[in-house]
Amino acid sequence: MTDTEKKCNICGSEFENSDKLEQHKKESHQEKSREKPQVSKSSRYKATGIAAAIAVAIIIVVYFSDSTTSIGTVQGVECDPLEGTIFHIHAHLDIIVDSKHVIIPAGIGIKPNECLYWLHTHNTSGVIHIESPQQTTFTLGQFIQVWDNTPGISPKFEEMTHGDKNIRVFVNGTEVKDNYANIKLDAHDEIALVSGNVPQSIPSSYEFGGL
Repeated sequence: MTDTEKKCNICGSEFENSDKLEQHKKESHQEKSREKPQVSKSSRYKATGIAAAIAVAIIIVVYFSDSTTSIGTVQGVECDPLEGTIFHIHAHLDIIVDSKHVIIPAGIGIKPNECLYWLHTHNTSGVIHIESPQQTTFTLGQFIQVWDNTPGISPKFEEMTHGDKNIRVFVNGTEVKDNYANIKLDAHDEIALVSGNVPQSIPSSYEFGGL
């Protein structure tokens, strides 16, 4: 062999003869090429932990995304599978348009076989059921927003009042100089909203019949 053959073409090391060169290649380069990179146990555990955390995060996002879509919240009023029992009161709403009482729809705030909003109606009596799992203050504005966001309910509040922006508000027979949306829903209140002509007689109470 020539001198160039006594020099390793991989690492450049020089040897006295070709035999030592070949032995060097076998021992130093062929063995290393067969070696596989080792991954530490800690690295494997870390990678596994990250993958598990990502999977859990995806599950949580999907679950709550589905829940929000199917149930929903309207101005802080949630829709639960069962009626709340911690805070349970009733108020009554009359809507008078051009001196005539109009019928308030049944089923406001109720999604059949799914959930009930904390503010809802069961029939056309005008009784607002306030049934919540927490003690808090609710307003007429929240109830109307629930009304307008309940699927299948007709007419909507704005349709019923013809979009009147000057609705007059009476609570227990006394006119309140405030926007109807701000009116608190207190136990056994009689609330009358008047659009257009004001009738001579305004309801001042309602017989709740044990509610």
